[in-house]
Amino acid sequence: MNKKYQLYFLMIVLVCIGAVCNSFDAVCQGEQKRNKVTAINVAGIELKVELATTTEEQILGLMYRDKLEDKGGMLFVFPKEQTLSFWMKDTRIPLSIAFIKADGRIIQIESMKPYSLDSHVSKEKVKYALEMNDGWFRVHNVKEGDIIKIPLTIGKNEFMETEK
Repeated sequence: MNKKYQLYFLMIVLVCIGAVCNSFDAVCQGEQKRNKVTAINVAGIELKVELATTTEEQILGLMYRDKLEDKGGMLFVFPKEQTLSFWMKDTRIPLSIAFIKADGRIIQIESMKPYSLDSHVSKEKVKYALEMNDGWFRVHNVKEGDIIKIPLTIGKNEFMETEK
């Protein structure tokens, strides 16, 4: 009887390991679930960006992606202004990041190298961070002090649910 339970236990462990490996492999192949998408306006250019509003979405970010559309990016939305720190662990593509105040004003833009473990820290407390292809802000003449038009409703439902 004892060997029978050991065999069942071993089978359950193997099934769980297989499921985890399969999920991890899908993420590594760039097949991760895409986040909600919204339109924002940067320097008169309408972008369709993925939203990262949950801790899970923010941790995963743009990791394991092989490309990013020219008018695509990821907008990280936080419940309140705070000092933010980003790195490029497991991120395959070079990115630029804009740190943005609650009023939409860009206070800092930085380039980030793929796979780098260097921290990119906002110099002030911010509510948003926008990741785009590296050099996108420079090419489109977007600078610190410019305003990004972000819909006021972005992130509200997610944060209201977590505050309950």
